[in-house]
This record gives sequence, C-alpha cells and structure tokens, in this order.
Amino acid sequence: MKKLLWLWRGCAVGGLFGLIALILLWNGWLTPVQTFPRSLELLILLAPLLWLLRGILEGRNSTHVYAVLVSLAYVTLGAWYAFTPQEEPYGWLMIVCSVLLYAGGFMSAKITGKKVTEAS
Repeated sequence: MKKLLWLWRGCAVGGLFGLIALILLWNGWLTPVQTFPRSLELLILLAPLLWLLRGILEGRNSTHVYAVLVSLAYVTLGAWYAFTPQEEPYGWLMIVCSVLLYAGGFMSAKITGKKVTEAS
C-alpha cells in the first residue's frame, strides 16, 4: 500500500512540476504570439500551482483534493490551446501534465483518506 501511495504522489508531483515548467518555458520564452503582458500571464497561470506546491510536497490530503479541482481548470485551458493552430504542442502537453496531477491527487487523497478512516 505504501509503494502504491508513493507512485500516485509521484504522479501528482510530476504533473505539478511539469505544469510549472511548461508554463514558464512556453509563456516565458517559446510563445510564438504574445498579446498579453508576459509577467501578468505568468502570474495568473502560476499562482494556483505555486499555492499547491508545499502541500503536495508534504503529502497533505486536503491539498491533493484541491489539486484535483485546480487540475480541471488546466485541462480545460489545455484543450483550448490544443485547438489553437500555433499553440497545439503547448495545449497537449498541458493536458498530459494536468491529467497526471489529477490522477495523482485523486488517488493519493483516496488512499490517505482510507488510512485516516481505518485508523479511527
């Protein structure tokens, strides 16, 4: 059970760091078309992820639940970009990282939620 928990937490951490790196790289340097100020775009896109960072790294159950909800917004954003001609790779990579964060957060919360219930 412990190895399974580490696998799912690894997915959540990988998805979170993947999203952070992807957003920094794409919006910071690789964006073909920029119509919005870069600093403001980075702030808006990274703020929710940075808010989750400490809790995900510490393995807090409540943060994993919030990560599930936040990842849904990034899946939606990734779907938007996936069908924008110049930003297709960005959209598909965002979807992959968001699904990793979603699956890792969901399963980690589910496993640790059972542990809390069984202990009481």
